[in-house]
Amino acid sequence: MDMLLALAISIAVLIAGWTWAALGPAGLPVWAGIIAWGAFFAAGGKASGLQKTLAANLAGVFWAFVALWVSARLGGGVPVISALVGIIAFAMVLQAKLPLLSFIPGAFLGAATTVSVVVGANGTYVKTILALIAGAILGYLSELAASKIAKPAT
Repeated sequence: MDMLLALAISIAVLIAGWTWAALGPAGLPVWAGIIAWGAFFAAGGKASGLQKTLAANLAGVFWAFVALWVSARLGGGVPVISALVGIIAFAMVLQAKLPLLSFIPGAFLGAATTVSVVVGANGTYVKTILALIAGAILGYLSELAASKIAKPAT
């Protein structure tokens, strides 16, 4: 079987398990894990993609926390939030000078996911972090499983 079919099978099996666990016993936002899963592949996969995804997603969580915390202290409102989003976006791009944080989309995905979970779904930062970590690891595991079940092309 080719690698793409093997990857489709491994993702299908793992994502079904993730959805069950996230929506059931773990009580985590399933979409947050799926976002990190996709980010893993967008970061290039393998161990380096896992490292970059985890670092960038978690940096995004941090920056979202900073923006929400500062906004609450400044009274919120559209002008305050708008300015803070601009400042935070600047920081998320600039942090890419550090090799581990060079996956800029991962930071934006982590921040947006955090805001959607914490503000939009009345979730928590801890649940967001756990789901992002789980999704990135599941991305890595799905790639690893696919490489084990795929047969080399002849």
